[in-house]
Amino acid sequence: MPTLLVQSCSATKNHVTEPTRAIEVYDGYFFRIIKKAMREGAFRSDIELRILSAEHGILCADDEITNYDRRMTPSRASELREYVTEDLRHCISNGDYETAIMNMGSVYTQAFGDISNQNNVDITYIKGDGIGTKGRQLKRMVRNDMGSEVTA
Repeated sequence: MPTLLVQSCSATKNHVTEPTRAIEVYDGYFFRIIKKAMREGAFRSDIELRILSAEHGILCADDEITNYDRRMTPSRASELREYVTEDLRHCISNGDYETAIMNMGSVYTQAFGDISNQNNVDITYIKGDGIGTKGRQLKRMVRNDMGSEVTA
């Protein structure tokens, strides 16, 4: 069964002048981990990546976007909440996922409400005291080694 990974967007972006795949636009720490695993052929084939964007809401990795400069604030999270919640519920219910893993900060989690469903999908959040701890967990997860540090 596939796993859904929802990664928040990053402030660090590659400068693009025309619409480009979302995965290529973002260049933050977590995206570097994800893209390195992809380049090396080590990214788990059962993971489906979605990106929670402060500008666009939920994106697929292949959705084409252009550069933007918008931060996720509590106000923006509130604006996106209904749309993002519905989109994630739809994604989860149609994806036949065993697990949905969320890697984002607390302001991003305000952008969605209850995304539970009747499909008994385990919703897990990557947690840690710092970006390095969360990065190590993400690396193990996308390379098929979740370990015990990813907690519900």
